[in-house]
Amino acid sequence: MVEPQPPSLRLPALRDIASLSVSDIDECLSFLQILYTPRIRASNIARRVAQHGSVIPWHSARTSSTIDAFISDDFERSYAIRWLNYLACNGDRLQASTEETASITDRAAAILANCGGASSAGVLTRNLDFFSPSLGQLNLSVRDIPLEDGMASVGAQTWGGACVLAEVIVTEPHQFLHNGGTAALRVLELGAGTGVVGMTLAKIAHKLQVPVEVVCTDAYPPALENLAINISSNFSAVSDSCSITSLLLDWSAVANQSLSVPLPPPLDQPFDLVVGADIIYEAEHASWIRLVLTRLLKKQSLFHLVIPLRRTHAAESSTVESVFLDNDVGPRIISKDTLVCELDEKSGEEMEYAYYQIGW
Repeated sequence: MVEPQPPSLRLPALRDIASLSVSDIDECLSFLQILYTPRIRASNIARRVAQHGSVIPWHSARTSSTIDAFISDDFERSYAIRWLNYLACNGDRLQASTEETASITDRAAAILANCGGASSAGVLTRNLDFFSPSLGQLNLSVRDIPLEDGMASVGAQTWGGACVLAEVIVTEPHQFLHNGGTAALRVLELGAGTGVVGMTLAKIAHKLQVPVEVVCTDAYPPALENLAINISSNFSAVSDSCSITSLLLDWSAVANQSLSVPLPPPLDQPFDLVVGADIIYEAEHASWIRLVLTRLLKKQSLFHLVIPLRRTHAAESSTVESVFLDNDVGPRIISKDTLVCELDEKSGEEMEYAYYQIGW
């Protein structure tokens, strides 16, 4: 197997740009796009700590590539930026059509924006790779769109909590997908955003040959539109036994609606499994979600919730434990573990996520 090379060795000299084919340039741009798409911080689990304090052995399901070593190399990044700048400014020297030249220079400009970090990037596509000894490789292509309108648009991007819950699912698939009957297992994702968790469940169900109906929901229209695009790009060829759709769901509307008023399909029946990640960032969210679960979570079923323990949202995070009480009026906390992730490789800092299993 040939080891990947860093940009300074991998990229051809541009002084002879006219001699390079369009396919050669496209291949180089694809390499740089993978290399410099902004990483999702605090999204790889380092260890899992049970509620009583014992450390649960953890083998990461996230896969890494040899090229990851190049990402933090300042020299290689500077080399790539110079190469991209030259290409963007001299694309007219390529032996290419007007349309091909425009596409190449646009891609080069987009990758340059990626090199500046997530805040500089516009629409970007991430490739998320997981590996399970029992299931093999699982890949997702996830499209993020720029944040707009403050907190209302957070679902437009992929957050660490979604990757963390997806990793738990890949590592322990049978804790989530166990259907002994003939009917499809009904799965609901709350605050789906880019759909990482719901799509992971659908892909694993397909591998396990478990019939499943996954409904990914969000309340922000641009996020829903992007969610539909992500589902379409990842599930162009899935068996009839695996269904995954996107749907508008406003928790506050459901929470304030009388129980005597039925919800429209597919929300007219409770679900076998409910999941959510990074969805508690306002004081009312936990209360609304509990009322939603009262209607949509089957008895004997579980809601799996992962939330980051951020100092800036400590008050909001604490509402989970003050709302989901064992008081016989709704779902309660069954268990709570702590998932510890590296914030980034350079600093050695860590970030913690609370992982709740909530049921009746």
